[in-house]
Amino acid sequence: MNAGVRREIAGIALILLAIFLAGALAFQRLDPYASCTDASGVFGPVGGCLKWTLFTLVGAPAAWLVAILPLVHGLRLMRDHPTGTERRWLLFVAGAVVLVPIAVGLGSDNARDPGSWAGLWGGLVGTYTRSAFGTAGAWIVLALLGSALMAWTLRWNPVRLVIGSGEARVRAVKPTLASILAPAPEEMPAVDGFVDSPRRVVPVAAAEPEDDLAIQRKKKAKPAAPIPPPPDEADAFPVLLVPDANALEDLIPSTELLAPIPAEEHDLGKRELDAMGQKLMDALRTFKVDGDLVGRTTGPVVTQFEIAPAPGVKVRQFANLANDLALAMRSPSIRVVAPIPGRGAVGVEVPNPTPQIVAFRELVESPLFKSARMALPIALGKDLEGHVVVADLAKMPHLLIAGATGSGKSVCVNTIVTSLVYRHTPETLKFLMVDPKMVELSVYNALPHLLHKVITDNRDAAYVLKWAVHEMQRRYELLAANGARNIQEFNKRLEDGASLMHPRSADVAFERKAYTDGIIPYVVLVIDELADLMMTVQAEVETPLAMLAQKARAIGIHIILATQRPSVNVITGLIKANFPSRIAFRVASQIDSRTIIDGMGAESLLGNGDMLFIPPGKSEPQRLQGAYIPGDDTERLMQWFTARKEMKQAALAAKGLPDPELAVADIIAEVKAREALDHEDTLDDERDAADEKRDMLFRKAAETCIQHQLGSTSLLQRRLGVGYGRAARIIDQLHSAGVLGPANGSKPREILVGLDDLDRIAGRDVD
Repeated sequence: MNAGVRREIAGIALILLAIFLAGALAFQRLDPYASCTDASGVFGPVGGCLKWTLFTLVGAPAAWLVAILPLVHGLRLMRDHPTGTERRWLLFVAGAVVLVPIAVGLGSDNARDPGSWAGLWGGLVGTYTRSAFGTAGAWIVLALLGSALMAWTLRWNPVRLVIGSGEARVRAVKPTLASILAPAPEEMPAVDGFVDSPRRVVPVAAAEPEDDLAIQRKKKAKPAAPIPPPPDEADAFPVLLVPDANALEDLIPSTELLAPIPAEEHDLGKRELDAMGQKLMDALRTFKVDGDLVGRTTGPVVTQFEIAPAPGVKVRQFANLANDLALAMRSPSIRVVAPIPGRGAVGVEVPNPTPQIVAFRELVESPLFKSARMALPIALGKDLEGHVVVADLAKMPHLLIAGATGSGKSVCVNTIVTSLVYRHTPETLKFLMVDPKMVELSVYNALPHLLHKVITDNRDAAYVLKWAVHEMQRRYELLAANGARNIQEFNKRLEDGASLMHPRSADVAFERKAYTDGIIPYVVLVIDELADLMMTVQAEVETPLAMLAQKARAIGIHIILATQRPSVNVITGLIKANFPSRIAFRVASQIDSRTIIDGMGAESLLGNGDMLFIPPGKSEPQRLQGAYIPGDDTERLMQWFTARKEMKQAALAAKGLPDPELAVADIIAEVKAREALDHEDTLDDERDAADEKRDMLFRKAAETCIQHQLGSTSLLQRRLGVGYGRAARIIDQLHSAGVLGPANGSKPREILVGLDDLDRIAGRDVD
């Protein structure tokens, strides 16, 4: 008979026992002052004695709980894979059998009478507890014991019901920030890529972009007066171009902390550019490639010459001449776009003789950057036409950044982080930063948006990713419990005062609790060097990254990965497939370029912020010049946040209130504690499974080996009369249980325990 059949038989027997007990308690007649054998009923003297014993010991209420014990354990044995939840319920019922009679005894004056509902146990303990602590003190002690029992077994603490109402009043103001900084999805059109800042702020509540990449070109003509939207549409879709000063006062730093914008020279190098165009055409004729120069687009660092090929000239000829043209033009590198998408021309991108620096302040002061149409706007730089480029991280929804050392990758990460800080408060945006190099992101430790200090240890980075996966699952359960599709819709309902609920816990059979935790903030996970993580903890990092990249978009968790080693063993296929939006800086070879953007071109970049950006929903990369933010600007921003934090702490201390930031839980310690608890439950399940699979002769074999002080298959064959295969399996089971030592060649195994230890090791086995 195998272990599975034995489990089912035992489960059926326990369920029948529970039915017998319940029937005896319900239908058996009993006189508490008479003998149990005198009882009459359908369950006979046995049922009468069981009822008399239970009623006498623990009283009537707890007696019914005793009948539930074999039912719960029987159902647990009937399952193919028992879980820790069933074991906790079994412990909870057993604890209730102990505490319920005491509660009945505390509330009864005749608890020690034979017919009392408290029973002998509840009457004695209740009487002595009340005499020792008094009536009020006894109830407090009992309440503490009951709370401890529920917290230990059901993982539910009733004290949270009292604390939750106070927290709800503190967090009641947060939905107002959500309406300003995190609009609902219907308020945001599909603006995925490029946005140029206009000279004047006009209402755009009713505007519809013509393309996913909204590019506003500079016009010399005077703009027309803004046309207000219809009243009903304006009320249905409120858009704040500039957030309310009263609502966001002192929450977002001023742009005056940034370095001033340098003066722009409009005709910078015009003669040199004309000469470069003529020199380019002469070089093409030298290589017998004819064409006409039909246009020129000048950006901050690069100028793109548009050349229409002559009839019979193949586009491939231009691409093959990239290195030869760079030599003829005396340029560090030349990139050929053959052809330009949507145009009948070939683009030859040549570095400007006098490049310009793109100031980050110019981008962050863009009116459209401050517009409510983007949930997570990031200022990237300027395109080849000199237009400001702003992308929405929420639409990407994740970003992969790669490039060689010194190409501008770290500066790009800094501009992205600063862009989000200039758009969101700590209540609507949280950061998790991983910096294995320990020098790039450590300056942001003063940022109040951080959920945890900047992570510099690779092992802790793995724990952070595991926390993010758990948070993703928690948010999805919360959205599913309230019928919301994403966090924008959830926060909008919270702002409108809708009744929201926590998801029902699988471990607790109580009613659902009202949601009082405030708005759900965005979480941006920034990893500055992916290569170090992949070399040390790849097995623990790759799977969580893929899970987050695949599923975390709707619940507001976004990832920014940066690496200076764009190789296939760092940017694996599993990671690359889930990061459609990418930024490539200058790399060493075409192979690295293909690894990042699935094509050539990154090896021809100039460095110092020159990048190729693949916006969401597009396949062709766009060449940009990244914005530059000096280190002094970042330090001034952190000093501003530090000063504001000190002022807040001083104000709270003057009022005698605690600092809420001190009560923030350590997410790494939280993950470690959760893993330890899961590991303990797994060990319990494995231990139970191992016990159930042991041979029926396990205990007898252990006694035989201990008595002879040796363990071998031949000994068990002779003494137990079993075959070699069964004896070998029993030897392996004894070794797993710690009775025998490891194999020692042809010698017998060492005995590790004595007969006194068998009750602990094999006490649950069936002979």
